[in-house]
Amino acid sequence: MTVTMPNIDVSFSQKAASLPERSERGYAILIVKDDTSAMFNYKEYSDITEIDTDKELYTEDNLQYLKDIFTFAPYKACVVKIGGSATISDALKIVIENVKTGWITMADGETEDFTTLSSWIKSQVANKKTYKAVVYNVTSPDEKHVVNFVNTKITFSDSRREQTGEKYCPSLIGILAKCNITQGCNNFKCTNLSKVSEVDDRNEALGAGKFILINDGADVRIARGINSLTTTNGKSATEDMKEIEVVEAMDLMQDDISTTFKEDYLGGGYKNKYDNQILFISAVNGYFKNLASIDVLDMEYENKSDINVEAQRAAWIDAGTTEAKDWTDLQVKKNTFKRSLFSKANVKILQSMVDLDFEINLA
Repeated sequence: MTVTMPNIDVSFSQKAASLPERSERGYAILIVKDDTSAMFNYKEYSDITEIDTDKELYTEDNLQYLKDIFTFAPYKACVVKIGGSATISDALKIVIENVKTGWITMADGETEDFTTLSSWIKSQVANKKTYKAVVYNVTSPDEKHVVNFVNTKITFSDSRREQTGEKYCPSLIGILAKCNITQGCNNFKCTNLSKVSEVDDRNEALGAGKFILINDGADVRIARGINSLTTTNGKSATEDMKEIEVVEAMDLMQDDISTTFKEDYLGGGYKNKYDNQILFISAVNGYFKNLASIDVLDMEYENKSDINVEAQRAAWIDAGTTEAKDWTDLQVKKNTFKRSLFSKANVKILQSMVDLDFEINLA
């Protein structure tokens, strides 16, 4: 048998989820090309006053992008600074070394940069990482961890006035990091804008997985909090997963269950027996209750995890124990399989109110 790294595969297929301790979210990760100072390539900020202290380390434009991010008060802004001759691929290596999740974009990125970022996000998703990106006008990224912003012109409320659309990507990662799992970004007011150039057909754009801003009187708002996912299969890619806030909750659960399993169970003296599996599952169910109490999951729903009887039975049968097909569910649960913990969960992620259907009958 080939020996491999322990497999911690926390998958989501609409009804699968997991975790037992809420992680801190809300990281906005900005990649900048800046030769102003070679003192660092990664820096974190928790407050806009910290940026003012470091203003000599950035070009005027990059300093403004950082201030744009903090207009919306995310938990933390992370700056990856590369020289003019470096590439976004170089920057993404720095991201991996310093932060495990967050919303990423590139200041003044070009089409090639955003295309590379979109492809990188897909590769990280395949590795069970939960980075997400805001890109500008990429051709059909079709990925639930990629938001594809497309408005061609935006008008800032300050002296910058009208600019091309990609210059709003830093602001968007600030907004999305701020919203994270606590609120949806549907109809979110973009307070640092006075106007946008709208797409010709809002519904067509949204249906194509394009993230758009709209003019709403004197305000500019996010039309709908969607990512670029367009291809669904009813299981691992569903209609619900087109919503940013649903993916945020999924990613939160994936990160937390993986971290908890690795830190508290993997190599922690827990032998793979039924009692220990039940301890783990009970911890997950307790976490689900916590998520329901903060309106990430629906408190009126069961939100319950358990041993995946079907998967565990199949593992025994595939290993040559043919009598496992006749075991009761309880027998399957108590016959743990080698080093594997097969679990599953059924949860309901809450979404923001968006669509109103209000009927009025007149006497």
